[in-house]
Parts: sequence; structure tokens; C-alpha cells
Amino acid sequence: MQFWNRTFNSGLKTDTSKIMKLHTYNLELRDTVKKPTPGRCIYCGNDRGELTDEHVIPYALGGNTAIFKKASCVVCAKTIQKYEQRILRGQLGVFRARIGAPTSNPKGRRTHQDIHFVEVDTSGQQIRDLGSRTFAIEEAPLNLCVWQLAPPRVLGQMRTEQEHIGRPWASISYSETQTALAKRLARAVAEETGAEHVAIKIDTINREDFLRFLVKTAHAYAVFEKGLNAFRPLTTDLILCRDDDLAQYVGGGPVNPHYESSPANMTELSIGVVKDGPAAGYTAVYIRLYPILGTPAHVVIVGEPL
Repeated sequence: MQFWNRTFNSGLKTDTSKIMKLHTYNLELRDTVKKPTPGRCIYCGNDRGELTDEHVIPYALGGNTAIFKKASCVVCAKTIQKYEQRILRGQLGVFRARIGAPTSNPKGRRTHQDIHFVEVDTSGQQIRDLGSRTFAIEEAPLNLCVWQLAPPRVLGQMRTEQEHIGRPWASISYSETQTALAKRLARAVAEETGAEHVAIKIDTINREDFLRFLVKTAHAYAVFEKGLNAFRPLTTDLILCRDDDLAQYVGGGPVNPHYESSPANMTELSIGVVKDGPAAGYTAVYIRLYPILGTPAHVVIVGEPL
């Protein structure tokens, strides 16, 4: 497995000719980059009390690849941990277990998954809810759920509010093995319930938790790369759950085809500057999780120029 960290200077236009540096972290070799403490919490600015080490890329995605020493106060760490664990251990827990992603608690790794079944008509419309059943994860079809969004509202692009709210996005494996597995489960439920056509209902992901998780990761990465005084932070209230207007600074972005250079990529990150529009000069971070699955890219506008 590899974690890729790219820094470029082309903002949201993803001009790959301007890539400045490329770092590859092999999780099996346990590559680690550490930076010294900034002297205060990178989220609230507190310079008193206990500071804890911060995994810039959450351990569940990148192991110990990037660690900011003494960079988060205990209060902020507790706030962030709540929604970060709901995403990484809860909603993405089964997928991470299936692919052998890093975990700090092997004994707590998910072993079973609840799968929801529905009866549908010949056009695929739901007729009846058939409830959930629990299966060992190796007996369940592999799928990943994230969230798809319009570009951040601060960029000034004309989009409807519904587009800014976005919608769930799911990747399902249609390999021969996975398809046969899904059909077998559906047949078993059909025999049990007498339903003629049974479908597996795709999981969704909690929008608010997922977007806060993206914003937190983007902010930590930007400070790790550029320094605490490189920009005026815009997203700390979102990170600390003091503001709910997530669409203002986080949204969808263009997929950079250059980045699909390795099927081992679990996370892709870039930092750049918005070139034009009302947010010209603002610092932006590009994030894409598990790009081999064709996932949507996300952009977080983390700060404005000082």
C-alpha cells in the first residue's frame, strides 16, 4: 500500500506541468515524516495546556506517514475524534477491514456487516422493505460510500443549493466473484421472504461527518506543509463543530488524471492556490480517497491570504 502526497502550484486548474514535488510513502515500510510542534494548537490556537501529536493523515488511512508533534490541544482532539471515528471506524470500517487498511486497534476491527435488502419491481422501483441481515464481511459484496458535491460556494460558481448539499456516491465491485456473491445473498432473502425481485440497498455516508473529516484533514495538511502563519484559517469553526455551513469551503473538484499513477494509492493530497474568481489567492487542498475506485475528488478552501 502506498500513500501519495503531492504539492503543486496550480490551484484548482490541476495543471500537472507545475507539480513541484512528489513523496511516496510505503505503508508496509512504515515511512514516517515528523515535524516539530508549532507551539500551539493548529485548530484553536491555544498555546497553554497539554498538546498531543497529530496524525495529519488519519492513521486509518496513512498509518504514521505524517505526524505533527504536539500540534493539537486535548479539547480539540476530543471534538475531532468523535466524527472522525464515526467515519473511519463506523461507516468506512467494513471497507477498510476488507482492504487491510491500517488500524491502531486490530482486535476492534469490523468482522461483520449489516446488509439492507428491498423488494423491487421490474423497473427497479422499491416495493417493500425487507430489512437488514448480518453477514461476515468476507461474505458481503465490497462497496465504498463517499459524498459528491458541487464546487465550494466561496469560489462563486453558479450552482443550486441542492448541488451544494450534494448526494451520496457509491462504488460497487462488479467482478464475477462479487456479482455472484450478491446474487446468492439476494436469492436467499427472496426464498425467505417470498419476494420476486430482491435488491441490496447501497449504504450511504453521513454528509456532515464526512465533510468535517475532509476539512480537518485539509487544514492539518496545509499547516503541516506551509506553516501555521502561511494563511488566515477559514475552516476551524467547521472543524470544531461551531459552524455547519460546510458547503461554503468544501466541495467537489476536478479529477486529476495524472494522479492515477498507482492502484495502491489510498489517499491523494495536493495543496495550491486558487488562480481567479472571488477566492483568488486563497489556499486550497485537493483530496481524493481511494482513487482506483473512480471516487469523486474534493477541494477544501482552507485559508485566505494574510
